[in-house]
Amino acid sequence: MPWCETCAKFHPPGELSDEGACPDCGTVIAAPAKAPWHFKLLVAALVIYLGWRAFQGVAWVIHQL
Repeated sequence: MPWCETCAKFHPPGELSDEGACPDCGTVIAAPAKAPWHFKLLVAALVIYLGWRAFQGVAWVIHQL
């Protein structure tokens, strides 16, 4: 939980603004969360894999007709 020195209290991450600012005084107390590079790589690989499997499925259906 991020601690605000100005307000002298903890704030749960859900209370903070999108920029990581304290809801009471507006002081930035936490950096916004960013997705790590390996998560982006995993999503890209998943999109490529599912695209390939969709292509194979369409080709199989066409071959069956």
